[in-house]
Amino acid sequence: MRNFVFPLCGILLVAVLAYKARYLRRSSAVMWALCGTIFFFAGAMWSASPASCRWLNRTIGVSNVAELIAASCLAALAASFLVLALHWRYPARVARPKTVQVIVIYLLVIATISVLFALSDVPQERPVDFIYHYGRQPTVGASYCVLYVSTLAGSLVLSRWCFAWARHDDYESFPHLRRGLWLYGWSGMVLVLYSLSRLAALVADWFGVQALRPMGTVAPVIAAVAGCVVLAPALLIPIWGPRWPALRRTLRLWNGFRTLRPLHRALREVSPGIVFVASGRRFDVQHRIRRALIELSDWRWTLAPSFDPFVETAVRARAEKAGLTDGQLAVALEAARLKAALRAWQSGEDASTEHDGLVPADGSPEERLEERDGNDLDGELAWWCQVARAFKNAEVDDVPQPPSRQDHADRHKTRTEPAV
Repeated sequence: MRNFVFPLCGILLVAVLAYKARYLRRSSAVMWALCGTIFFFAGAMWSASPASCRWLNRTIGVSNVAELIAASCLAALAASFLVLALHWRYPARVARPKTVQVIVIYLLVIATISVLFALSDVPQERPVDFIYHYGRQPTVGASYCVLYVSTLAGSLVLSRWCFAWARHDDYESFPHLRRGLWLYGWSGMVLVLYSLSRLAALVADWFGVQALRPMGTVAPVIAAVAGCVVLAPALLIPIWGPRWPALRRTLRLWNGFRTLRPLHRALREVSPGIVFVASGRRFDVQHRIRRALIELSDWRWTLAPSFDPFVETAVRARAEKAGLTDGQLAVALEAARLKAALRAWQSGEDASTEHDGLVPADGSPEERLEERDGNDLDGELAWWCQVARAFKNAEVDDVPQPPSRQDHADRHKTRTEPAV
């Protein structure tokens, strides 16, 4: 389990670090603290893996030196958490003295556990249960007590800061930063629970109580997963949260563009020459949507003279039976008009000439939809998406055929001749 979870978390963190490292040229204290947090988290994950432990021990040539590296990374991670939080909350000139204090304290912690490790006798490699196998040695036990107590104290301070700052009025206008602080505080709580469980298992082992060993053994795995799950959104939400509405709009526009494609492909043969995509803007969804709407409107104007009034009669009859609303009726009318006019255009017929001087069988005059001016991109897109969906299933085969011109003239003559 450790050989899978720890390397996986380490790889994910290294990928994030590689993405963020390019911003280090800005000499931003916040960015350095952020990259330090990710680096030491990844280092702790990698060095805690049993396979990595054995490789480090063999490469460096010091038995169990990987345990010292993992412990040092954990202490540095606790310090980085605090430094990053300070630079989030305060200006650089205010955060700098506090940052120096934190760094000095945790450098002393790392120096202490390094000296204690050097004084310890740990000849046998124990990548999984090192803390329990050698925990009763005074120097080993003291080094881990120093490590876990300092990590516990720092993480409690971090969580207290973040939860208090998240409730502060200063962040009322920055909801995404407030959410990030809450999650960052919970990442500190993950370290608190991890340190408590490991410390409790170590102290219990001193007194011969081994019942807590399973808890202490599984705690690193749970903390690794929970830490990544909580820390990742804590770092991403303040940055990407304000961009989410724009991202969501972009996704919605691409979905709308995909909805328009079948209708656009069906109508483009009316005038394929007007289809245009500017150079370098093929993946600019705003440009693609605007061009698609312009082209659809142009093709509609081209087909408008072929709109068949008898199509409207059939659609209205079906809509009345189905109980469609006025908005649904307008969409169904437009889709049926376009499909019938496209078929007439493809066959070389002209519905406007064929039905000249005629009215639908139900006697209702032809109604034309209110033309849109094209200034409302979202409104135009919503309308054409509805038409595109209705266009697929528009039924125009059962439209009643109009009477011939002679039949129409004969009926008109019959109605106007005086009775004998």
